[in-house]
Parts: sequence; structure tokens; C-alpha cells
Amino acid sequence: MNLLSRRDHAKAELMQKLRQRGFDLSGSEALFLQLEEWGYLDEERFALSYARSRALRGQGPAKVRQELRQRGLCSSLIAKALEQEQLDWWQSCLALAQRRFTGQQMADYTARQKAWRFLSGRGFDRDQIQYAFDELSRSE
Repeated sequence: MNLLSRRDHAKAELMQKLRQRGFDLSGSEALFLQLEEWGYLDEERFALSYARSRALRGQGPAKVRQELRQRGLCSSLIAKALEQEQLDWWQSCLALAQRRFTGQQMADYTARQKAWRFLSGRGFDRDQIQYAFDELSRSE
């Protein structure tokens, strides 16, 4: 309960933390079902809030998808979290590019490649990065 009081967790993530602390989880399925019934363990809520928080930190959909997959969430929950209407990945990529780079830098091939690698490493796809570059070039 202490772990769940701090933040939402995915079921697999919570099980891993409990195992690391020495708990025997054999036969604990009823406990997890009860936690879900009470609303303490909600993977959908976790996925939505996780995707939103990562997007606000400047991470793209590919990176968020990978992190949610590592936390043991199913692909349907991941897709729902990435498609929530509050998240505009295009604007997120543009905002990050505007914070990190100027339109003048985009004219230099080496700086442009560096920016491309940075945004790609953050999890943005090719089209989103190109959109950000085009908008940066227009603003200068």
C-alpha cells in the first residue's frame, strides 16, 4: 500500500518492486484483483498519466511506447495512452526543437544532423522532426 500511495504503478512494475523487497508473490493474484477492484491499481490510469508526464518532459511517442512496454503494459493500453487527445506529439517536438535549436542552426548541415539525432533519440518520428525543422526555418 505504501508503494501505491506515492504514485500509480503497472501491475508488473509493482510485482517486481515487491519481489525486490523480499515478498513471496505466489498466490497473490487475489490481492492484485482486490487492489484493482478498490481502484488502487489501475493500469489504464497509470499508462495515461505516464504518457502525459513523459510528453511534458519532451519525450516522443516511440520512447514512451518503449518505456510503457518495459513496465509490462499491453499494447492496447499503450496505444490508448499515446493517442489521448491532450497529447500533441507534433507540437511537443516543435517546442523541444525551439528550446534547443534556432532556425539559423537549421541552415547548417552538421547542426541539422545533430538536432535530428537528438530529436530522434527522444522518440520522435521522421515526420514530426521534419515538421519541427520546417517550422523553425519559417520562424527565422
